[in-house]
Amino acid sequence: MINLRKLEHIFICNHCDVEYKKTTLLEDVELIHSGCGGVDFSSIETEIEIFGKKLDAPIIVSGITGGYEGAKEINKNIAKAVEELNLGMGVGSQRAGILNKDLEDTYSIVRKYTDGLVIGNLGAVNLMDSWGLEEIDKAVNMIDADALAIHFNPLQEIIQPEGDVNFKNINKLKLLIEEYKKEYKDIPFIAKQVGEGFSKEDAKKLSFFDAIDVQGSGGTSWAKVELYRVKDEEYKKILSKFSEWGIPTALSILEVKSVYNKVIIGSGGIRSGIDIAKTIILGCSSSGIALPILKAALRSWEEVVKVLERYIKELKITMFLVGAENIDELRNTPYIIKGQLKELINQRIRGDTI
Repeated sequence: MINLRKLEHIFICNHCDVEYKKTTLLEDVELIHSGCGGVDFSSIETEIEIFGKKLDAPIIVSGITGGYEGAKEINKNIAKAVEELNLGMGVGSQRAGILNKDLEDTYSIVRKYTDGLVIGNLGAVNLMDSWGLEEIDKAVNMIDADALAIHFNPLQEIIQPEGDVNFKNINKLKLLIEEYKKEYKDIPFIAKQVGEGFSKEDAKKLSFFDAIDVQGSGGTSWAKVELYRVKDEEYKKILSKFSEWGIPTALSILEVKSVYNKVIIGSGGIRSGIDIAKTIILGCSSSGIALPILKAALRSWEEVVKVLERYIKELKITMFLVGAENIDELRNTPYIIKGQLKELINQRIRGDTI
């Protein structure tokens, strides 16, 4: 049952080791210190506009959960926190709410606590199969969504005992999005990974989306999450080989940016305001954060506020130290790519260089 699986996911993420051993490679992005300052810290502004909403900082809490009773409290705590700080948020996959009307309120509860940016969430594999405009519209109306993320999770699906693995019909997505915007509501659609990142070849295929959320590797490994649920020990031995699979976040951002000139969200292992600054400098419009927020939301909405306030303060200090008074200036900050990230860029062996 979907609701049981959602509960298992939250339990595993909160109590088990589910993060990659490899990193996001954001540590290989070296920022250039502004030794003479030139910025009044008290005048630094972190506001952005994205998907028609103004946010006080370039932070979106990535879609985390929904679809079981306990998700109501988690989504409530996140919604209260992002409303307090004027940030954005997404909800977890809305499949459970579409299949079972009784679970809709585990998602829709967010609109009781925030009027800000809320992003819906559906699985690409479901839309490539039998779902269509009706399911999209249900997801949008369920939470009065300002945008809709379509998540691509082939690694997670191949590991899930109940996974769907036919990701072939990507052209159907293009047609559905075009028709939905024309016949229903013209909202932004976001292609979203779940921790393995997108390549530049992916970005070319996804060019019809209004935004791409790279969700690269280096944070939560959904292969590891799902491995905790696999009962077949022989199959688990095979699948365990893929627990570190994926494109590191920094590399994925650069890959996507090289061929895609719309909105990019930099997420996957974002663990500080410095990380957020680096994603912006590499070309993202905003950053997404999930696991640290989940753990805080399981305690209280005040804990979520504390975590997010820490990220914002770290972001402002980083901006101060590189001499950027606002996000536009931050985007134009010089930087150096070094180490493994530089090597990976130089050794790209298929397709055009990035």
